[in-house]
Amino acid sequence: MLLTLSLVIATGYYFASPKVIINNLSNNEYDEFVIQLPTNRISFSPIEARNSNTIFYSRQKETGTVSYSLIGSESEIIRSDFPYAEGSEIGRVLRFTIETNGQISVGE
Repeated sequence: MLLTLSLVIATGYYFASPKVIINNLSNNEYDEFVIQLPTNRISFSPIEARNSNTIFYSRQKETGTVSYSLIGSESEIIRSDFPYAEGSEIGRVLRFTIETNGQISVGE
């Protein structure tokens, strides 16, 4: 019973907590991918070729801007931002995909 309860809690956390997913579809490795949310900073490091990573983050209590940077061995390669609207964060997923050509696509 305790094992079942633990499993239900863990599964609920997985589906209810907001998270960031970074997918690298390219054959290139990168030093770091940094995301600045209104009240959190998230860093993925390193970003391996053809790999995916997920990080759960705490709910944001503010609206604002999300900025992100892809950093290579020598310098920042790409930097951009988009508005982050307040609303339900239950199950929210921010997806960043490094395409095969090195461009980044963003989805929610």
